[in-house]
Amino acid sequence: MDKTRTVLVVLLTVVLLLGLLWDLNLPQGAIHGTPYVLLISASYWLPWRYASVVLAAIGTLLTAVGYVYSAAEVDTATMLLNVGLKAAVLWVTAFLVLRYRASSRCLEDREQRLRALVETAVDGVMIIDAAGTVQEYNPACERLFGYGADEVVGNNVKMLMPPPYRDEHDQYLMRYRATGVKRIIGIGREVEGRRKDGTTFPMELSVGEARPGGQRVFVGIVRDITARKSAEQSLRLAKEQAEGASRAKSLFLANMSHEIRTPMNAVLGYTQLIEGDAELPQKYRRSLKAIRVAGNHLLGLIDDVLDLSKIEAGAMELNLRDFDLGDLTEDISEMFRMRCGQKGLVWKAEARIGQRAVRGDDRKLRQVLINLLGNAVKFTDQGQICLEVEQDGGRYAFSVADTGPGITDAARERIFEPFQQAEEGGVKGGTGLGLAITKRHIELMGGTLTLASTPGEGSRFCFALDLAPAEGALTSAGDRAHRPLHLAHHQRVLALVVDDVEDNREVLSGLLDQVGVEVVMANDGAQALERIAERRPDIVFMDVRMPVMDGLTAVRHLRERWPEEPIVCVAITASGLLRQRSVYRDAGFDDFIGKPFLIETVWDCMVRHLHIDLEHAPAEDAPSGAATQTADVKAVRLPEALRERLLAAAQINALTEIEALIGELKRLGPGAEDLADELEGLLSQYDTDGIAARLRQISAEQG
Repeated sequence: MDKTRTVLVVLLTVVLLLGLLWDLNLPQGAIHGTPYVLLISASYWLPWRYASVVLAAIGTLLTAVGYVYSAAEVDTATMLLNVGLKAAVLWVTAFLVLRYRASSRCLEDREQRLRALVETAVDGVMIIDAAGTVQEYNPACERLFGYGADEVVGNNVKMLMPPPYRDEHDQYLMRYRATGVKRIIGIGREVEGRRKDGTTFPMELSVGEARPGGQRVFVGIVRDITARKSAEQSLRLAKEQAEGASRAKSLFLANMSHEIRTPMNAVLGYTQLIEGDAELPQKYRRSLKAIRVAGNHLLGLIDDVLDLSKIEAGAMELNLRDFDLGDLTEDISEMFRMRCGQKGLVWKAEARIGQRAVRGDDRKLRQVLINLLGNAVKFTDQGQICLEVEQDGGRYAFSVADTGPGITDAARERIFEPFQQAEEGGVKGGTGLGLAITKRHIELMGGTLTLASTPGEGSRFCFALDLAPAEGALTSAGDRAHRPLHLAHHQRVLALVVDDVEDNREVLSGLLDQVGVEVVMANDGAQALERIAERRPDIVFMDVRMPVMDGLTAVRHLRERWPEEPIVCVAITASGLLRQRSVYRDAGFDDFIGKPFLIETVWDCMVRHLHIDLEHAPAEDAPSGAATQTADVKAVRLPEALRERLLAAAQINALTEIEALIGELKRLGPGAEDLADELEGLLSQYDTDGIAARLRQISAEQG
């Protein structure tokens, strides 16, 4: 290119010199500056941008010189006019050449940029005409399809498509030209491409339409999405596996709940039956209480795991009802006042509540407060524990503060995750579920749990809940202190108990029989329908999972066969993960009771649905381990060796050893029996921490 331009420059120089000699030796006006116009026009191809301007200036100068040295006599006015006209022609030509040169260079630059953009694009870019013939095909397309540009340009683009796209392409273009209906143009879609070796691959195709020079062309941009499809497939498989694992876990937990609750129903049910026997010797009552407390403790651990699984599955629901927030706060305060006293901690409770009767999930709120306060007592060795409840309109703020070791920044997030504990938690023991469940219960109730803690000074957990006023009158504490004994006079109730497990049938039948309810029994749903056909019961307590015919199927048949009969159907279930209310009510049940059930729950269900009256009598004031009064240790001197053995057994949770040592304590004389009874009460609650705290307190008091 540089050699060509050099030749042009030499030729133009020679022509310029020849034109000058010619113009100087011819009469003025003979050639009219024609060589200069030609030279300026030819300067378009010179490498210099302003070559035309330079030549116009030289031509103007030479024209003037030619007139000055011309042999012909020309007056000054004519000379100036001629020179001006020729100069004007030269400068106009130079200006036009300069503008055209600039426009041409601009177009060339733009074309080069577009060419560079297409050539360096990561995605494949091709241009086809209205007939589908490829006109442009960039290097990315060559890498993508394996064809070189010379193999594709000039051929139909369908050579890059596998069936059925190959067969449909020409018809699509014809239909688009005829109707203007777009199926691909302007709309990205996923299709398959065909490589030179015949293999196919998924690609994303975007097509745009243009009309350069009035000619319709289509610009296609293609992208290989093999990696993305592979990643999507991996994610889909991982999602399916995770969902399958979650379903398997939920099924396992549901089965585990059922398998554990079913025998526990017999254990706790028979315990309630025997405890209700007025002729039961007193010496057996403590053993029965220990069985009941141990069973409830085991169920509490199971419920923690099931609660977490319900929350993770989105199956946890609020059970709203009216309750007295003041009573709830006072009950919890009494519970932890004793615990704090046993550890030598100061207990402080402040409740600034105007509206005590509220509506909410009191069970979850109680569990939240007990979890937070239980942790505070467990981790605090000296100082105080404080519970504060304050009302601001319809919003109630709760705060639990302690003077324990505090929580480090690193542990703050971890302690709210399931099965995670801070270092102190590993030392003190526990499942690591309490705070995780507490946090999720608070969020379910519409609050947010916050933590403020300073290592070495203590911690404060806070949350606030919106609680609406109670919708009805609350049952007084005095009314709750009575125990139903029998159906009111002249009232008769026939109940059908349906369960495939004999122990479950006998337990529920015995509890109903205690209050004067007549009971018939059935082994499965099919036998239950036969019993109902023989004699209509007032209420049916039906297990959900049974062979031959399950409870859900049986109650549907019952509703279909006796649609006008007001038979109350109550589901009895040991499963803890189902959305019971919606599932059972859709099947035709009026209510449900979970296993193992309490007699109070069964009575409450009958009262609500059958509108019956129960005769009541005051409950016996049997002191529980949680409310055992502190013994007067000044009346007895606890031997140091016995105290050390008791303390060591409590620290390692050796329950059998503790029970044996308490027996030794009783044999020290009448003065030691009160202390032994107090420790027995703590042992019945599995409160080994409380036993250890009480023993340390005794050691401090006795010096």
